[in-house]
Amino acid sequence: MPKLRRWRAPRFWVLVLACLCGLSCAKTSSLNAVQGKVIYKSQPLAGALVSFHAEGAGLNVDPSVGMTKQDGTFSLTTGQTDGAAAGKYVVTIICPVPIKTKSEGMSFGGDPETEDRLQGAYANRDASQIKVTIKDGPNQLEPFDLK
Repeated sequence: MPKLRRWRAPRFWVLVLACLCGLSCAKTSSLNAVQGKVIYKSQPLAGALVSFHAEGAGLNVDPSVGMTKQDGTFSLTTGQTDGAAAGKYVVTIICPVPIKTKSEGMSFGGDPETEDRLQGAYANRDASQIKVTIKDGPNQLEPFDLK
């Protein structure tokens, strides 16, 4: 009766596990730098939250996001890592601004109330007409010119 070589089985499973780990880590390591700019009424829009929602992804998938600076520019991050994966995206933009309340001057703690400066015109991912394709490598997007 032939002798079984038991040392091959553990090596095989170690190799399989290493390959699977490499595949699962590939998504986070394959993010691409993405920079863009938001313009509103011919002026840079500061303080806007720009969210890139992967086309076809469910609502439970976190979008890649960026916050615009004073000059309207932003860079995307996905989770805690800079960049976004290559693919097609639907973009939403909101610009929260503080609103005055009847209790102004009274401190109840917590965050101030806000409203969207854009009045929700670009906030709905299902209705958004802003679509972008992120390619492998650095991405410098055309400015989003909101009216």
